[in-house]
Amino acid sequence: MTAVIGVAAGDALHAASAEGAPGRPHAALKQEYLDAVVAQGAAPLVITPDAAAAAAAVTARIDGLLLVGGADVDPARYGETPLNDSVSPGPARDALELALLASVQTRGLPILSICRGHQLLNVSRGGTLWQDLPAQRPDALRHGQCGPPDADGHEVRVAPGSLLHRIVGAERLAANSFHHQSVRRLGRGLQASAWSADGMVEALEDPAQRFVLGVQWHPEELLARPPHRALFQAFVHEAERRTTG
Repeated sequence: MTAVIGVAAGDALHAASAEGAPGRPHAALKQEYLDAVVAQGAAPLVITPDAAAAAAAVTARIDGLLLVGGADVDPARYGETPLNDSVSPGPARDALELALLASVQTRGLPILSICRGHQLLNVSRGGTLWQDLPAQRPDALRHGQCGPPDADGHEVRVAPGSLLHRIVGAERLAANSFHHQSVRRLGRGLQASAWSADGMVEALEDPAQRFVLGVQWHPEELLARPPHRALFQAFVHEAERRTTG
Protein backbone atom coordinates (compact mmCIF):
# COMPACT_ATOMS: atom_id res chain seq x y z
CA MET A 1 0.00 0.00 0.00
CA THR A 2 1.06 3.59 -0.60
CA ALA A 3 2.24 5.31 2.56
CA VAL A 4 0.45 8.54 3.51
CA ILE A 5 2.71 11.24 4.92
CA GLY A 6 1.13 14.06 6.91
CA VAL A 7 2.80 17.38 6.15
CA ALA A 8 2.01 20.27 8.48
CA ALA A 9 1.46 23.57 6.67
CA GLY A 10 2.13 27.04 8.00
CA ASP A 11 -0.17 30.03 7.87
CA ALA A 12 0.36 33.22 5.92
CA LEU A 13 -1.57 36.23 4.75
CA HIS A 14 -2.64 37.01 1.20
CA ALA A 15 -1.68 40.52 0.17
CA ALA A 16 -4.42 43.13 0.15
CA SER A 17 -6.26 43.41 -3.16
CA ALA A 18 -5.79 46.27 -5.58
CA GLU A 19 -9.20 47.52 -4.46
CA GLY A 20 -7.93 47.81 -0.90
CA ALA A 21 -9.68 44.75 0.55
CA PRO A 22 -7.79 43.36 3.55
CA GLY A 23 -5.55 40.34 3.19
CA ARG A 24 -6.92 36.90 4.06
CA PRO A 25 -5.15 34.07 5.87
CA HIS A 26 -4.22 30.93 3.96
CA ALA A 27 -2.24 27.76 4.49
CA ALA A 28 1.33 27.99 3.16
CA LEU A 29 3.64 25.12 2.27
CA LYS A 30 6.70 25.05 0.03
CA GLN A 31 6.19 22.73 -2.94
CA GLU A 32 9.62 21.12 -2.52
CA TYR A 33 8.48 19.30 0.62
CA LEU A 34 5.59 17.69 -1.22
CA ASP A 35 7.78 16.85 -4.21
CA ALA A 36 10.29 15.12 -1.94
CA VAL A 37 7.55 12.89 -0.50
CA VAL A 38 6.00 12.10 -3.89
CA ALA A 39 9.42 11.29 -5.39
CA GLN A 40 9.69 8.41 -2.91
CA GLY A 41 6.31 6.97 -3.90
CA ALA A 42 4.32 8.24 -0.91
CA ALA A 43 1.18 10.38 -0.86
CA PRO A 44 1.35 13.68 1.07
CA LEU A 45 -1.60 14.79 3.18
CA VAL A 46 -1.42 18.53 3.89
CA ILE A 47 -2.55 19.42 7.41
CA THR A 48 -3.63 23.04 7.90
CA PRO A 49 -3.00 25.08 11.08
CA ASP A 50 -6.70 25.09 12.05
CA ALA A 51 -6.71 21.30 12.47
CA ALA A 52 -5.18 21.20 15.97
CA ALA A 53 -8.43 20.10 17.62
CA ALA A 54 -8.69 17.19 15.18
CA ALA A 55 -5.07 16.07 15.49
CA ALA A 56 -5.92 12.57 16.73
CA ALA A 57 -8.35 11.99 13.87
CA VAL A 58 -5.83 13.28 11.34
CA THR A 59 -2.96 11.15 12.59
CA ALA A 60 -5.17 8.05 12.44
CA ARG A 61 -5.05 8.48 8.65
CA ILE A 62 -1.29 8.86 8.17
CA ASP A 63 1.74 6.58 8.28
CA GLY A 64 4.39 9.22 9.01
CA LEU A 65 4.68 12.90 9.96
CA LEU A 66 6.83 15.52 8.24
CA LEU A 67 7.35 18.81 10.10
CA VAL A 68 8.92 21.54 7.99
CA GLY A 69 10.40 25.04 8.10
CA GLY A 70 8.58 28.26 8.85
CA ALA A 71 7.92 30.81 11.59
CA ASP A 72 9.73 30.74 14.93
CA VAL A 73 8.48 28.58 17.77
CA ASP A 74 6.82 30.77 20.41
CA PRO A 75 9.35 31.26 23.27
CA ALA A 76 6.46 30.89 25.72
CA ARG A 77 6.48 27.19 24.81
CA TYR A 78 9.83 26.86 26.59
CA GLY A 79 9.25 29.38 29.38
CA GLU A 80 10.78 32.51 27.84
CA THR A 81 9.65 35.83 26.42
CA PRO A 82 10.71 37.04 22.94
CA LEU A 83 14.29 38.26 23.03
CA ASN A 84 14.01 40.88 20.30
CA ASP A 85 12.10 41.87 17.18
CA SER A 86 13.74 39.13 15.12
CA VAL A 87 11.63 36.52 16.93
CA SER A 88 8.44 35.97 14.93
CA PRO A 89 6.26 33.24 16.50
CA GLY A 90 3.47 31.28 14.82
CA PRO A 91 1.24 30.24 17.75
CA ALA A 92 -1.48 28.55 15.67
CA ARG A 93 1.10 26.40 13.96
CA ASP A 94 2.75 25.59 17.30
CA ALA A 95 -0.58 24.34 18.61
CA LEU A 96 -1.16 22.18 15.53
CA GLU A 97 2.28 20.61 15.43
CA LEU A 98 2.51 19.97 19.17
CA ALA A 99 -0.87 18.22 19.02
CA LEU A 100 0.26 16.19 16.00
CA LEU A 101 3.50 15.19 17.72
CA ALA A 102 1.68 14.08 20.86
CA SER A 103 -0.69 11.89 18.86
CA VAL A 104 1.90 10.52 16.43
CA GLN A 105 4.36 9.57 19.16
CA THR A 106 1.63 7.69 20.98
CA ARG A 107 1.19 5.60 17.83
CA GLY A 108 4.93 5.22 17.25
CA LEU A 109 4.82 6.67 13.73
CA PRO A 110 8.04 7.79 12.00
CA ILE A 111 8.81 11.51 12.26
CA LEU A 112 11.09 13.58 10.07
CA SER A 113 11.48 17.19 11.25
CA ILE A 114 13.21 19.90 9.23
CA CYS A 115 14.52 23.30 10.45
CA ARG A 116 11.63 24.76 12.48
CA GLY A 117 10.28 21.21 12.81
CA HIS A 118 13.62 20.10 14.28
CA GLN A 119 13.39 22.92 16.83
CA LEU A 120 9.73 22.21 17.66
CA LEU A 121 10.46 18.52 18.19
CA ASN A 122 13.03 19.54 20.78
CA VAL A 123 10.65 22.00 22.47
CA SER A 124 7.89 19.35 22.55
CA ARG A 125 10.17 17.27 24.80
CA GLY A 126 10.90 20.14 27.20
CA GLY A 127 14.00 21.44 25.43
CA THR A 128 14.91 25.06 24.77
CA LEU A 129 16.23 27.16 21.88
CA TRP A 130 18.69 29.90 21.21
CA GLN A 131 16.16 32.53 20.17
CA ASP A 132 18.48 34.61 17.99
CA LEU A 133 21.99 33.38 17.23
CA PRO A 134 23.39 36.75 16.07
CA ALA A 135 22.37 38.31 19.41
CA GLN A 136 23.02 35.39 21.77
CA ARG A 137 25.89 33.61 20.03
CA PRO A 138 27.82 36.21 18.01
CA ASP A 139 30.71 33.73 17.91
CA ALA A 140 28.62 31.26 15.87
CA LEU A 141 28.95 30.54 12.17
CA ARG A 142 26.67 32.36 9.76
CA HIS A 143 23.59 30.13 9.82
CA GLY A 144 21.48 32.30 7.55
CA GLN A 145 23.34 31.77 4.30
CA CYS A 146 23.08 33.97 1.22
CA GLY A 147 22.75 32.59 -2.27
CA PRO A 148 20.67 29.76 -3.76
CA PRO A 149 18.93 27.26 -1.46
CA ASP A 150 20.90 24.31 -2.84
CA ALA A 151 24.29 25.89 -2.13
CA ASP A 152 26.50 24.68 0.73
CA GLY A 153 26.23 26.71 3.92
CA HIS A 154 28.63 24.79 6.14
CA GLU A 155 29.68 21.28 7.05
CA VAL A 156 28.09 19.15 9.75
CA ARG A 157 29.77 16.39 11.74
CA VAL A 158 27.63 13.26 12.10
CA ALA A 159 27.77 10.99 15.16
CA PRO A 160 29.01 7.48 14.21
CA GLY A 161 26.42 4.79 14.88
CA SER A 162 23.49 7.22 14.99
CA LEU A 163 20.32 6.80 12.92
CA LEU A 164 21.47 9.76 10.83
CA HIS A 165 24.85 8.13 10.22
CA ARG A 166 23.21 4.87 9.13
CA ILE A 167 21.05 6.80 6.66
CA VAL A 168 23.60 9.14 5.08
CA GLY A 169 26.60 6.80 5.37
CA ALA A 170 29.05 9.57 6.19
CA GLU A 171 30.59 11.32 9.20
CA ARG A 172 30.87 14.66 7.37
CA LEU A 173 28.13 16.27 5.36
CA ALA A 174 27.84 19.56 3.49
CA ALA A 175 24.51 21.19 4.33
CA ASN A 176 22.59 24.37 3.57
CA SER A 177 21.59 26.71 6.41
CA PHE A 178 18.66 29.15 6.70
CA HIS A 179 17.88 29.81 10.36
CA HIS A 180 18.54 32.29 13.16
CA GLN A 181 17.43 30.00 16.00
CA SER A 182 18.97 26.74 17.16
CA VAL A 183 18.55 23.93 19.69
CA ARG A 184 19.99 24.95 23.06
CA ARG A 185 19.10 22.43 25.79
CA LEU A 186 18.06 19.01 24.50
CA GLY A 187 14.60 17.72 25.31
CA ARG A 188 13.76 14.50 27.13
CA GLY A 189 14.85 11.32 25.40
CA LEU A 190 16.61 13.13 22.55
CA GLN A 191 20.25 12.85 21.56
CA ALA A 192 22.24 15.14 19.30
CA SER A 193 23.54 13.31 16.23
CA ALA A 194 25.17 16.12 14.20
CA TRP A 195 26.89 19.42 14.96
CA SER A 196 28.29 22.36 13.04
CA ALA A 197 31.85 23.54 13.71
CA ASP A 198 30.59 26.08 16.27
CA GLY A 199 28.92 23.34 18.33
CA MET A 200 25.32 24.01 17.28
CA VAL A 201 23.09 20.94 17.22
CA GLU A 202 22.37 20.21 13.56
CA ALA A 203 20.46 16.95 14.06
CA LEU A 204 18.75 15.14 16.91
CA GLU A 205 16.97 11.82 17.29
CA ASP A 206 15.25 9.55 19.79
CA PRO A 207 17.30 6.35 20.07
CA ALA A 208 14.41 4.61 21.82
CA GLN A 209 12.23 4.92 18.69
CA ARG A 210 12.67 3.38 15.23
CA PHE A 211 12.52 6.72 13.39
CA VAL A 212 12.31 10.07 15.15
CA LEU A 213 14.79 12.42 13.48
CA GLY A 214 15.22 16.18 13.19
CA VAL A 215 17.69 18.05 10.98
CA GLN A 216 18.41 21.77 11.06
CA TRP A 217 19.19 22.09 7.36
CA HIS A 218 16.86 21.76 4.32
CA PRO A 219 17.34 18.39 2.58
CA GLU A 220 14.30 19.03 0.36
CA GLU A 221 16.47 21.55 -1.50
CA LEU A 222 19.32 19.04 -1.89
CA LEU A 223 17.59 16.01 -3.40
CA ALA A 224 20.15 15.81 -6.21
CA ARG A 225 22.68 14.74 -3.56
CA PRO A 226 22.34 11.10 -2.43
CA PRO A 227 22.92 11.65 1.33
CA HIS A 228 20.12 14.21 1.58
CA ARG A 229 17.76 12.28 -0.69
CA ALA A 230 18.41 9.26 1.54
CA LEU A 231 16.71 11.04 4.46
CA PHE A 232 13.39 11.01 2.59
CA GLN A 233 13.99 7.51 1.27
CA ALA A 234 14.57 6.12 4.77
CA PHE A 235 11.63 8.06 6.21
CA VAL A 236 9.15 6.88 3.57
CA HIS A 237 10.52 3.34 3.76
CA GLU A 238 9.78 3.27 7.49
CA ALA A 239 6.27 4.63 6.85
CA GLU A 240 5.69 1.96 4.17
CA ARG A 241 6.84 -0.74 6.57
CA ARG A 242 3.91 0.14 8.80
CA THR A 243 1.40 -0.23 5.95
CA THR A 244 2.53 -3.80 5.32
CA GLY A 245 2.66 -4.81 8.99
